[in-house]
Amino acid sequence: MRKLKKWFHLITFGEEKQYLKFIGWMLLDSIVASVPFTVLMMVIWVLLNPVMNVGATYDSRMLWILTAVLAVQTVIYIFIRRKTYMDICVGHSEALKSARLRMGGHLKQLSMGFFSNHDAGKLSTILVQDYDEVEQTSSMIVANISVITIRLLLGIIMVMAFQWKMGLAMFAVIPLAVPFAVISYRRVRKSGAELIETREKTSSLILEFVGGINTLKAYNQAGDKFDKLKRTLAQFRDVSKMQERAGGPVSMIGRGILFMGIGVVMAVGAKLFVSGEISAFFYIMCLLAALVLYEPLIQMLVLIVTLGRTNRAAERINRLYEETVLPVTADKMTDYATIELKNVSFGYHEGEPVLSDINLTFPQNTLTALVGPSGSGKSTVTRLVARFWDVSEGEITVGGVGLNEMTQETLLSKLSMVFQDVYLFHDTVEENIRTGRAGASHEEIVAAAKMAACHDFIMQLPDGYNTVVGEGRSTLSGGEKQRISIARAILKDAPIVLLDEATASLDPENEVLIQKAISSLVQNKTVIVIAHRLQSVKNADNIVVLNHGRVEEQGTHEELLQSDGLYQALWTEQDKAAGWKIAK
Repeated sequence: MRKLKKWFHLITFGEEKQYLKFIGWMLLDSIVASVPFTVLMMVIWVLLNPVMNVGATYDSRMLWILTAVLAVQTVIYIFIRRKTYMDICVGHSEALKSARLRMGGHLKQLSMGFFSNHDAGKLSTILVQDYDEVEQTSSMIVANISVITIRLLLGIIMVMAFQWKMGLAMFAVIPLAVPFAVISYRRVRKSGAELIETREKTSSLILEFVGGINTLKAYNQAGDKFDKLKRTLAQFRDVSKMQERAGGPVSMIGRGILFMGIGVVMAVGAKLFVSGEISAFFYIMCLLAALVLYEPLIQMLVLIVTLGRTNRAAERINRLYEETVLPVTADKMTDYATIELKNVSFGYHEGEPVLSDINLTFPQNTLTALVGPSGSGKSTVTRLVARFWDVSEGEITVGGVGLNEMTQETLLSKLSMVFQDVYLFHDTVEENIRTGRAGASHEEIVAAAKMAACHDFIMQLPDGYNTVVGEGRSTLSGGEKQRISIARAILKDAPIVLLDEATASLDPENEVLIQKAISSLVQNKTVIVIAHRLQSVKNADNIVVLNHGRVEEQGTHEELLQSDGLYQALWTEQDKAAGWKIAK
């Protein structure tokens, strides 16, 4: 019973009460829809009664009453069917929407480590195809199986109440078909794992091929990668056919046994009729009942096999829900924007530390620069402050409040982030900038764009601020994307600003404009800026030099130059690099 409850919870996206309501309406719909069959049986009885009973006359009044019953049933059924249809379509859509929103809320609480360790193809398969698989099953199959089972039991009980031998004849072949349904279900379920794995691999390769087409063409590898994709698609086809072969033939045997059920009912009924144990009317009624009952049973056999695939999909969705979210012990607010890292250690993979015993303070309304060689942990610090990951050891606080004492929404409301890798959504330029603050007016967006020095190039686009850009549609340069990202941050106007090489993709002319925009952005804010060009941060309040995940030194530009340490060495190297040129 516990397993059945767990299965029902999975297959209904946790909306058990809502789906029980659907099943209730489907059952009522089925009962009302069965009235014409009952009326037909009574009409046959009225017509056969004079034949079976010498001297009896046709009861025309009963025929008119039955006609009236049928007319009333039609009117009632129209209303019930409308209610059932609306509940199944609208109600199920609402349940599915709630399920997807819950999953979205859950994914928002996972660390970025989860997304780094999970292939995009696998996640897209779960969030799109697996949800579709369960949606189709939960919307129709669960309700249909419930209704078919109840109708079957009621039909057998009614027949056995009049003549147990006929009831037994109708029921006899059903247990013989059940083992074949179970075997088919298990085979489909077992082969489903390989099908899902191949489907994930196919999705990943498609995403990789489309996303990397520029690089593939540049290195003349598009043909090789496409051949690999074709081989994977062929494998997907073969595995799909294998799954059909795994369950189909066995399922057909079960369906064949059910088809024989009508013959069994006919044979047993003929014997009982000849011996006088049943009347002609009852014999006809049983034959018609067998036709009505066995067809839904055959359909149910197919549906049970389908559940083998659906259960796999539901389990994968459930495993996503079981992923550990970033813990939150409270939701405290703070008006202060001082950031502290206390004895912080962190590694993306166990046994591979990226930061070791970091102690840093970023005072409110100051600008702190993080510099150091590539791989020293600069970007990791900003991502830990944004709580994209949790620290392995130590604690990070904002305004004296630990990151685990505020929700992601509370923390991120205090942060504006401009990273080197900019992602534009498939939407208009205006909506992409509005990502910084939902509900911002057009005038506010234009003002932010002007401060980020991107208003002019936006106005030159085909539809201005209504031009659709984003991954797959973007014709913007790296520098233009970066300026839109800065416009988002300006629009958000958060008290803490994280800048990761914000001017890396800009040409010299626009860099001057962006520096002015950033200067406006960071006024009266706590700013952490990552820079490789030391010239751009020499006026910072504090410069922190990281090396191999540790704080090597920190201070002002002048102090660090006089210390004869790593910063001075980096400064000297960049001075030399400024005169670099390509030799003939």
